[in-house]
Amino acid sequence: MNKKFIFSILISLAFASLFFSSCSKDEDNTQPVIQVAEPEEGDTLLPGSTLHFEADFSDDTELKSYKIDIHGNFDNHSHKAATADSAIWSYQNSWNLESGMKQSHVHQHDITIPETIDGLPIRQGNYHFMIYLADKAGNESWLVIPVVINENGTVHPE
Repeated sequence: MNKKFIFSILISLAFASLFFSSCSKDEDNTQPVIQVAEPEEGDTLLPGSTLHFEADFSDDTELKSYKIDIHGNFDNHSHKAATADSAIWSYQNSWNLESGMKQSHVHQHDITIPETIDGLPIRQGNYHFMIYLADKAGNESWLVIPVVINENGTVHPE
């Protein structure tokens, strides 16, 4: 075969390969959206009560999972150990969302704020209630809600 003919076929194949690979489906780079109804920023929560969490999640393609992380916000996150007379509470858990969903309403009452940890009363004061939301493509959003845990807190009706 003619060398010019073979060279032109190879160049054509290279351009076709480049064209078809660049026309593939766009990647999902959009972060999912978190809208929280409860708890609200500045809510005062009661030790020994059940925390009310309610939120709406959405994504342009598909939701995957969410995580809740609650931890003390004492001394600007130095995360010092518990004092001799109280214990700092923390909580983490994650949940998968139903496959194929672009929107989800979450309403749960399964997080209990303890009154004591290892026999010590829970340390009262500022905590961070954090929500992380991931979509199927691996994009993640997060939101921080400052709350206070205090014996003068309130219990939200279920």
